[in-house]
Amino acid sequence: MLRRLWTLAFAPLRARRGRPAALLALAAGCLALVFIEHTPLTLLQNAQFDRMQRQSPRDRSEMPALVVAVDEKSLAALGQWPWPRQTLARLIEKIGAAEPLAIGLDMIFPEPDRLGAASLRKLYPQLQGARLEDPDERLSRALERTPSVLGMAATNGLPPGARTALKVTPVLSRGGDARDGAGRFAGALASLPLLEASARGQALLNAQADPALLDPERGVLRRVPLMASVADLPVASLGPEMLRVALEAPAVQAWVRGSEITRVGVGEYSLPTRDNGELILHFGPFQADRYLSAVDVLEDRVPAEHLRQRFVLLGFTGTGLQDRVVTPLGEKVPGVDIHAQVLESLLSGEALTRPHWIRGLEGLVLVLLGLGLIAAVPRIRPTVAVKLGLMTAVLLFGLGYAAFHLGRLLFDAASLVTLLNPVFFILIGNTLVESDRQRRLAEEALQASRESAARVAGELDAAHRIQMGLLPDPASLFAGEQRFQVAAHLEPAREVGGDYFDCFMLGEDHLCLAIGDVSGKGLPASLFMAVSKSVAGALLRQHPEDLGAALAEMDAALSRDNREYLFVTTFVAVLDVNDGRMDYVCAGHDAPWVVHGATVSRIPVAPVSGPPLCACEGYPYQRGSARLAPGDRLVLTTDGVSEATDGREWFGNERLAHLLEQHGQEGDAVSLAEALRREVRQFEAGAPPADDLTLLVLQWWGPGARPQDPPPLSGR
Repeated sequence: MLRRLWTLAFAPLRARRGRPAALLALAAGCLALVFIEHTPLTLLQNAQFDRMQRQSPRDRSEMPALVVAVDEKSLAALGQWPWPRQTLARLIEKIGAAEPLAIGLDMIFPEPDRLGAASLRKLYPQLQGARLEDPDERLSRALERTPSVLGMAATNGLPPGARTALKVTPVLSRGGDARDGAGRFAGALASLPLLEASARGQALLNAQADPALLDPERGVLRRVPLMASVADLPVASLGPEMLRVALEAPAVQAWVRGSEITRVGVGEYSLPTRDNGELILHFGPFQADRYLSAVDVLEDRVPAEHLRQRFVLLGFTGTGLQDRVVTPLGEKVPGVDIHAQVLESLLSGEALTRPHWIRGLEGLVLVLLGLGLIAAVPRIRPTVAVKLGLMTAVLLFGLGYAAFHLGRLLFDAASLVTLLNPVFFILIGNTLVESDRQRRLAEEALQASRESAARVAGELDAAHRIQMGLLPDPASLFAGEQRFQVAAHLEPAREVGGDYFDCFMLGEDHLCLAIGDVSGKGLPASLFMAVSKSVAGALLRQHPEDLGAALAEMDAALSRDNREYLFVTTFVAVLDVNDGRMDYVCAGHDAPWVVHGATVSRIPVAPVSGPPLCACEGYPYQRGSARLAPGDRLVLTTDGVSEATDGREWFGNERLAHLLEQHGQEGDAVSLAEALRREVRQFEAGAPPADDLTLLVLQWWGPGARPQDPPPLSGR
């Protein structure tokens, strides 16, 4: 009862095959995609995009950017940092003499040189009247004579030394105000005003160090702002500003739509950005041969041609001075290398993009694929469903990689696959549960079917024994008989069949033989056979002198309740065992065979033969007569003999006649019946029998004793 109630309660849920839960999972996935920045999916997303960059990094082989590094070698030769400004001035003059496109300083000089005139006079009063060269002025002159760009660090806390009055070339906004979308800073820590006035430009250095741009798990830098708003002035970062100085352009430009920055560039060189002016940098591998030691430049160990028409960045790589940055390629590089890569990206126009519409496309793909899985998975086999799920994942990742390689677009396949997994697992889990339920039901049905089949088989076996028990045993029935011998075989095509035979004495001198074949096979035919045999035996005993009347009454009795419209062919003969006279009637049955010496013939039943019983109600069956000679053999068969087949041809009457000629004089009735049965089965060559096989053989010796005692019967 409880199981029935459970089935009624949960049948509607099973009918939906997990679709409501899958729809809820899909809705939750769409919500997570909208607020993906606040979910752990960003880690998965970044990992996928980093993998794409590692597989296809940007080519840096022809990029004109070099780094003159304050490295360990230079520190060992020139002393610890900070170096005297005169040394820096000489370094910049050496670089400037080689005619570079621009010189960018990834360093800040917010305080006067410690060896400046004011500092020395304070330390050494005796130098009050001496004429001393100011190192800052020397550096200022070097900056003025070269295409130099100073750096500054934007800040919001305005620490000591930070200023809001800066000498910069503001970014030119097109289509809107770039300050509305860019990051805002209250001020900046910049170089001395003397140095600011001498340099060709001043740019932001610390954009790449903004913690908000770093992966919180591994500290990986992926995005670099190309501009920011400092003290309410739009200021470019070092890479774009160096390009502006090299091209002698009036300003770096920012293209704005509404309050969103779409591109930043100089002249014909520009890159797509995020809304706030951040560049998603396509990184190239670190190249150590792009780094020159500062002491080698000072001591003229670097040919001028190596620096000519190049962008030269002056930065730190020495231990304790450099800021190290981890890139998506898994490399830990100096911070100055990021400025070089930004500059190279501007020149090549190559950057990664993730426009607004791609988020909408990802949402649409998620909904379509989710609904497709919800519609398809419950309808197909679990193995096919798993293949469909794998194909969906491969399709999404293939779309992501194709977008990256063909258009440098960042399509988030990893998040989509992750969000589709709950939908798929709910559906496939429900399908597996339903499949298991159906399997268990099928096993129960199979077990019930086996039990039913076993019962039917037992019942059929019992029916077979009962049917065989209804047939007479000629060997025991006529055990002491010297005038004739009867042998019979009946083998149903199935467990039970529709053939029958009968033999019994009518008085002391008359032998009655009957053979019949019910239409069809199996249990219905066997039941009708049993009724037919019983009715025939009873009526033949009542009317031994008029076989036609007996057969007509038999036809009427069988037709009375024949709702299955079965019919019976039969042949009945009564033999006077003293003189060989035989009266017979035939209802649509094959004519018997007579073996007389070496001659084989058939009894001419055609003149008196009528239709099968139950085929034509009220038919007046006629009696025919024949006479057997002593030693003759009468062979009665059903069509299970003539219509036996080996799959290619019928056994046929000609083959049967030949066998009777071959075996008709051998042995007795028993051996002849066995020989005929064996030949038929050998002809079938193991093929299942097409019909019931029945043989009834009579050998009549006459009123005298038979020549010899026959061997015992081998069976029916």
